[in-house]
Amino acid sequence: MGIKQLRFWLSSLSGQVIMVALLILVIIQLVGIQIYRMDREETLGLVNSRFTLQRVVSATRLLNQSPESLHPEVLRASRSETLRLRLAAQASTPEVRNPHFERIVRSKLEYPDQLAIQISAERRPMPTQWLHGQPQSDHPPPDRRHPRRHADIRLQGSIELEDGRWLDFTSLRDNEIPGWSVKAVLSFVLLAGLLAGLMIWLLQRTTRPLKQLAQQAERLGRGDKPEPISESGPREIRDTLTAFNRMQDRLDRFVSDRTRMLAAISHDLRTPITTLQLRCEFLTESEDKQKIQQSLSIMEQMLSATLQFAREDGLSEPIRNLDLPSLLQSLCDDLQDNGFDVSLVAQTAVIYRGRPTALRRALQNLLDNGVKYGGKVEAELDVTPTQVQIRIRDFGPGIPIELQEEVFKPFTRLDSARNMEDGSIGLGLAIARTLIHQHGGQLLLSNHPQGGLLAQIFLPR
Repeated sequence: MGIKQLRFWLSSLSGQVIMVALLILVIIQLVGIQIYRMDREETLGLVNSRFTLQRVVSATRLLNQSPESLHPEVLRASRSETLRLRLAAQASTPEVRNPHFERIVRSKLEYPDQLAIQISAERRPMPTQWLHGQPQSDHPPPDRRHPRRHADIRLQGSIELEDGRWLDFTSLRDNEIPGWSVKAVLSFVLLAGLLAGLMIWLLQRTTRPLKQLAQQAERLGRGDKPEPISESGPREIRDTLTAFNRMQDRLDRFVSDRTRMLAAISHDLRTPITTLQLRCEFLTESEDKQKIQQSLSIMEQMLSATLQFAREDGLSEPIRNLDLPSLLQSLCDDLQDNGFDVSLVAQTAVIYRGRPTALRRALQNLLDNGVKYGGKVEAELDVTPTQVQIRIRDFGPGIPIELQEEVFKPFTRLDSARNMEDGSIGLGLAIARTLIHQHGGQLLLSNHPQGGLLAQIFLPR
């Protein structure tokens, strides 16, 4: 997995939840191991103390009851990995004595008061003389498997024997079991794998409806009318899908009702306009009659354009693959055949999914405006992995910045002195932007640095 793929995966809901779950698992595992080691240390300390007392009492009894020649064998047999024993001429008096353990040992041995018992229950370094120097035959060195100079001592002390010598003893801690043994690592990997697998399955099941929701929202934003999403998954996801389906249905009804209302109003206005035109014919010829006829003609053109726009807006043209460069080139060729200076300066092959008729009309309106008000037009097509950009530049006077949004309003004309004889009523840019918005794109206007107006279309791929 590359870095980009890893970043993409971590930015997803599944990746983030799995990483958080694994992090929590690691923390729980570390805390659990630490708690286990603390409990084990406490338990082993208690067990080791009892074991040490029992073996020290047994060794003391054997040393008191056996001949001196057998003392080395008794010591060798009584030693263990956690218990060190040796005979000494003098006692190793501990700095801090523990009367409780002394009473326990004296009671088990049934020792008289004249025989001393000195025991410490503190942790302290291993006696230096046990790690250095030449050991005697009856004083063997500690086990070489415990090479640490500072061992964790549970019990330490000296017991006076009946022959006047002293039995020195020291209990050590067991070898620590590493917290991350091979078995621990394997168990953690197995547990993490099972947890990750279950979470991946659960998250895929949960996020699949969300992915469908994103796809449906994208299609809806491009003007498509997708089928309602199947409401499945957890309750919260089902509620979200249900709300989206209701919103989609309400938007569709709102747009349909608005279009039908606009078409109905425009159609109903035709009757009084026609009546006024007939009555105007019976008027005597005068300047007022010509102005009235001109106004009625303008109203007739506006109604016709509005009805055409409403009909086309209500059409559900299917989305299909189209060769966008060929479509743009054909429009430029048509204008060139009519004697206009139009060129496609850059062309990139791209197959785009959209409505051919709607895109053709939007591009046609922009090219017509360019040749009408700018004379010369240059069109350019660029393609990126995420969008298609179409730039149409004319060489006219441009549009003031404060009016570049106003021209998208229906029936807005910048040149108030221009008459209606050219057939323009100010709906071209409004229709073009509406059709581009239906494809989920944007249409922006700006003045080119070298003069003229630049229309930029951004269509998502």
